[in-house]
Amino acid sequence: MAECTTIGDAPVLVQEGRAALMAGDTYAARQSFRHALELNPNSVEALIGMAGTVRAYRDKRDYLLRALSIDPLHHEVRVALNQVEARLAAGEVLAPTGIGGNEPEPSAPSALLALPSDVGPILDVCVNHPNRETGLRCTSCDRPICADCVRPAAVGQLCPECARARRPVNYQVGASDLLINGAVTFFFAFLMSIVAGFGLALIGFFSIILAFILGPSAGELLVRLLERLNRKRGRSMQIMVGVCYGLGALPVVAFFFNIALLIFTIAALATAVTRLR
Repeated sequence: MAECTTIGDAPVLVQEGRAALMAGDTYAARQSFRHALELNPNSVEALIGMAGTVRAYRDKRDYLLRALSIDPLHHEVRVALNQVEARLAAGEVLAPTGIGGNEPEPSAPSALLALPSDVGPILDVCVNHPNRETGLRCTSCDRPICADCVRPAAVGQLCPECARARRPVNYQVGASDLLINGAVTFFFAFLMSIVAGFGLALIGFFSIILAFILGPSAGELLVRLLERLNRKRGRSMQIMVGVCYGLGALPVVAFFFNIALLIFTIAALATAVTRLR
């Protein structure tokens, strides 16, 4: 009869994986850590071990981030993640193979991750999180940033502020853009609702079907109008346009109290908000 395994066997498998990893048998280590994760997907030690069985620093980072999401206060994981991020920032792709006899103790992050021992103490602290040490810097402003603040870029990494500044122009939305587009949307919704209210009331039964057709067209017309003004998009613009369209159409919808007009309004609003992504 095959031997049954339970979640209680996961620590034993982790120990076996560590022993295999220190002996240089990464295949056996990977099998042990993977089996441990099958038994206990939240095993931080198994995720650290898996990070030690891969050479690509990006893969190491993925496993460490998973471990950190389970235990955000795990000191060894944070230290190891900072070391991996420092190597990635330096342009390194693969970790050295093997673990020499003069490496740190097996419980140390650099030993488990096959990191070189010449990674010195990290002196900088994150500009946004003063309690976090880091070896990463923004490639644009050169300020120190931690792993949580990193925004991937085409070359290197950016801090949140530089990442926002590098957004496409039509996604850089200011207060004046929001006010202008909000005002235009409000009056457009008010006037369009009046026209649609009278028009749909004259049609009668088929007004509901027509509302499903004309509503998206009205939303598309609004987007075209806003694009002629400033071509601004993004979440903040979606919220402003959605709120202002609803406020502009609400009095007219309440006055006519017509289900077809309500459908028309919802379809127009949804189309405009979706197109402004």
